[in-house]
Amino acid sequence: MYVARAAGALLVGTVLTCAVIVAPRATAAEPNLRLSWSEATQCYEFDTGQLFGCIEPHTWYHGIAGLVHREHQLDIVRPRKALLNAEYYLRTATARQMLPRQLSRDKKTVHEIRNGRVLVHFPQEPTCQFTMDLEYEPRQDHVDLRMTISPSRDIPRFEVFFASYVAESLGETWVPLQSEDGVQRWKKLDNRQVTNEVFQVVRDARARTLVGDGRWGPGSPNVIKLEARPFSKPILVARNPRTSLAVVFLLDPRMTTLLAGQYHGWDTAHDWCFGSDLVAGQKMRAMARMIYRRFEDVPSMFAAIEAEWSTFVEVARAK
Repeated sequence: MYVARAAGALLVGTVLTCAVIVAPRATAAEPNLRLSWSEATQCYEFDTGQLFGCIEPHTWYHGIAGLVHREHQLDIVRPRKALLNAEYYLRTATARQMLPRQLSRDKKTVHEIRNGRVLVHFPQEPTCQFTMDLEYEPRQDHVDLRMTISPSRDIPRFEVFFASYVAESLGETWVPLQSEDGVQRWKKLDNRQVTNEVFQVVRDARARTLVGDGRWGPGSPNVIKLEARPFSKPILVARNPRTSLAVVFLLDPRMTTLLAGQYHGWDTAHDWCFGSDLVAGQKMRAMARMIYRRFEDVPSMFAAIEAEWSTFVEVARAK
């Protein structure tokens, strides 16, 4: 059973389809934010003053289904796809299944506005037997994503995979890698040459074992390039070299096991996994922050990201 409250309303049900509660446009959390449900588009539209977009709660590509910057008024999301989209639940020796997308497509999710955030509740299903709550919070030049999984049974070596389909106007992908001498070095990946080619960057040796433990199925026809060095921080950057606008994904350092992505021609997915040993009765929480901003140049972008990282880590710890 799921119970939702907002603005004096109450929803209770065991089987709910497309349940919606609409809150006022302005919120105490972000005074300049305009956020409301649109009957016309069947999604939550938001305007922070710097960013305009929509949050789709109940299709295959739920998440940020459109994102436009005030300084560059073109959508950076591939049409009919999304950013911050929960795609797979992953388990050892179990072929991947797009269970979050299936629940969303079948309109089994429950969603509402609460305190300036869009909450999307994914019900328990028989395979994994847990519920998942995603909270999307637009703020100024970024969107925060908070995930809470409430398991009813133990699942060791569990991961949930998130995808973001970034349009090819942001034609560079950067990641910070840990070198052998312990120094962080940013690398621009060569990941836009072969259609459907996959790049992967793991956190450490243990995370590397997850890649080959059967969770991705018997094999893939796609070329997979696994970086030799682990990431130093779980950060992904998609950058437009012409405008210097960039989308920066800051990911929870405690829970991120993998950075990944795939070139599709019209977009390049920028993906990651949150992973942990699920224990019945103990919530799994993780956070991501997606920043969309113009940076003066690449060196100043790196410096700004380091400053943003320190702030993000404090927020993620306090979630």
